[in-house]
Amino acid sequence: MKTTTDNPALYRTVFETTGAGTIIIEKDTTIAMANSAFAALVGMAKEQIEGKLPWTQVIADPRDRERMLRYHNARRHTPDAVPQAYEFKLVDTLGQKRDIWLRVNMIAGTDLSVASLFDITPLKKVERELRTSEAKLSGILEAFGGFTYTCDADMRLAFMNKRLRDMIGRDAIGEPCHRAIFNLPEPCPWCDRHQVFQGETVRREFQSPLDGRWYIAFSSPLLGIDDQVTDKQSVVIDIHERKQAELALKEKEAYLKKENLRLRATIKDRYRFGDIVGKSAAMQKVYEMILRAAAIDANVIIYGESGTGKELVARAIHTMSDRAEHPFVPVNCGAIPANLLESEFFGYEKGAFTGAHQKKRGLLDAADKGTLFLDELGEIKEEMQVKLLRVLEGGGFTPIGGLTVKKPDLRIIAATNQSLTQLIEKGSMREDFFYRIHIIPIQLPPLRERREDIALLVEHFLAKHSRDKEVPVLRGHELEALLNHGWPGNVRELENTLQRYISLQSLDLMGFTLRSGAQAADNPTNRFLNHQKPLRDALRAFEKAYIAGLLHRHQWNRTKVAAILGVERKTLYLKIKRLGIDGAEGK
Repeated sequence: MKTTTDNPALYRTVFETTGAGTIIIEKDTTIAMANSAFAALVGMAKEQIEGKLPWTQVIADPRDRERMLRYHNARRHTPDAVPQAYEFKLVDTLGQKRDIWLRVNMIAGTDLSVASLFDITPLKKVERELRTSEAKLSGILEAFGGFTYTCDADMRLAFMNKRLRDMIGRDAIGEPCHRAIFNLPEPCPWCDRHQVFQGETVRREFQSPLDGRWYIAFSSPLLGIDDQVTDKQSVVIDIHERKQAELALKEKEAYLKKENLRLRATIKDRYRFGDIVGKSAAMQKVYEMILRAAAIDANVIIYGESGTGKELVARAIHTMSDRAEHPFVPVNCGAIPANLLESEFFGYEKGAFTGAHQKKRGLLDAADKGTLFLDELGEIKEEMQVKLLRVLEGGGFTPIGGLTVKKPDLRIIAATNQSLTQLIEKGSMREDFFYRIHIIPIQLPPLRERREDIALLVEHFLAKHSRDKEVPVLRGHELEALLNHGWPGNVRELENTLQRYISLQSLDLMGFTLRSGAQAADNPTNRFLNHQKPLRDALRAFEKAYIAGLLHRHQWNRTKVAAILGVERKTLYLKIKRLGIDGAEGK
């Protein structure tokens, strides 16, 4: 057979100018001709190669050798069935290995093949280094606490780290990022795609619509070969705790500003605060607490004996708060029978039960966006506390017979003359309910502990109830009697006492009467004998005076008074209502 070695001048010039290592291979795998570039690759002289060296000897990997030999034989029978180009590892005489890209073709009309070898070792090294860098970067992205993703100009995801895939529960490559990550039908309101695709790096904080938590996103452009932006890369980190602290600080600053303005507005008249009158140090502390409570939206609990003005304080907080334009709904919890509490608070739908002829709006609904004042909080039974607690925790309520859950926006101001901690110890109040209510406590002092306010209160009530009449003037001994009295009914008792004084011109204090200009006192028996009423009226008057006296002696603790009288608590409520007993009766 005539080979290339018979006519070497025909190929030599071509071989030496190709720039690649080039060889001509015989059918038996012997290298018939090699150029200088190939000789340099294997570290041998051309004389050692041509006609002597089988090309299989320079293949480093046995698996490559087997594969390439199979191609060599098949190429001479079915050339279209084998690849023309592929990679393999070459080994030189020093045992060094190189990455080679090989291209092989048959020489037409012969059984010889010509192969060109390109040394791609440097390229492979860069490729391996790039893969190592990518692996390290991927490890960093997977290890850090946030999530990262890239998306193209159409906002479709091109990459997601494992944390993001785990968070949404799938690999969402190809899906719009706003739909896959945040379940939004349109691009996110905080999206910065326009700036990023113009080459800017953007930092933005946002609150996720999925979980309500705060995040910070760093978005930067990714450039293509022509230095044009091809993708947007975003790194997102959870900053909820830090943001909450920041918002709390801002809220506190706003509160301090509001409180300062309110203090300035009221400092000129600190002897009274709305309808509340008093200049004592104890009342000044109460005024300060009202200002603080009005400046924020937390729940309030007001402690104080009956008649100390708990509802007045609650109204003052509401009036000075941001809820002032909305309803103030007072509720006497002790006056509502236990079996009606749920329907009163939650309301009911028409036909919900026998007698529900029309829909009724509940107290919680009525107080929406405003304030719900719960007087005598300690009278609410435990089962009702559980239901109210769900409302306070944001779970809302469902009217009786209804299907829709309502979540009113309201503030609770509660009041009690009992010790709630003692109720917790006795098991009458749940701790979780107590802590939801007991956020801002305000303690109202009894009138006997702020006697310096009595003269101011007397002046205020005389002017208030005289209306268009001339305001009466108390004599010295009358004012002294008021100052020395114990006032178990507190400010309410003082107000009612002065109302009677205006009407009857007599000062009636705890079982004796001081008439205007007189020092004489009557005993309780004479008070009934002097009226000379029919027996039924006298019995009614005695019953009223007796129950009122017990109520005042025990600071309107209805449970205790009902036990002394030997009647049910409900019966006592009915008697108080029927007899018209108020905070100053029976004095």
